[in-house]
Amino acid sequence: MRYFSVLLGILSFFRFQRIKSGQPFWGCPQKDVLFSSLDKWEVVNYSLSQRNVPFPTTSEAQAFFHMYHSYSEITNPSDRMRWCRYSLGLLQKDVAAMVGMEEWLYRDLESGAFHRSFTPELADKLAALYGIPVEDILDDYTLFLHRGGGAFLRRYREAKGWNRQQLADHAKVSRTSIRCWESGQKTISQKCFCHLVENLGSDFPSMLRM
Repeated sequence: MRYFSVLLGILSFFRFQRIKSGQPFWGCPQKDVLFSSLDKWEVVNYSLSQRNVPFPTTSEAQAFFHMYHSYSEITNPSDRMRWCRYSLGLLQKDVAAMVGMEEWLYRDLESGAFHRSFTPELADKLAALYGIPVEDILDDYTLFLHRGGGAFLRRYREAKGWNRQQLADHAKVSRTSIRCWESGQKTISQKCFCHLVENLGSDFPSMLRM
């Protein structure tokens, strides 16, 4: 637990440096590491080796960093997670343990397989660990759940000026389904979410990212 506490402190300390510079930690010197203090970047004498933070030196990590030159180039959530993990020199099992999720679930996330098991609470913890906006590590479905699922569907319907029957007609589902989803009686499955996107059009997922 002491190791994890120390490491969490390091992650918070360096997260602004990673996002601002767009460079992986392993490419930074072990001393004189930059950090953000308000609007001014300052240099501090700080040795990562003294905090036992491993640098990603595996061929897999090096090959990955040759694919992307900065975090801002990455457009998919899975590779954003991989960038952050490699930058911190962590294994998948380390990240899973630190945020309290099953290792298989984290492996699936980096493979592009998102599940309802990736709850908003876990997403928030992972985003906090990596020091990035939670939207960066969510696909459309998990972001939909993070936005409240049925509650977001109701907000979407109200923004369109529709009643439940009109939404049901556009989405090609029953009015009962709309009622159960909006009231929270049922959770919208990934299959049903894809059905909604297909029938409601691109403005439905676009509203998620607003």
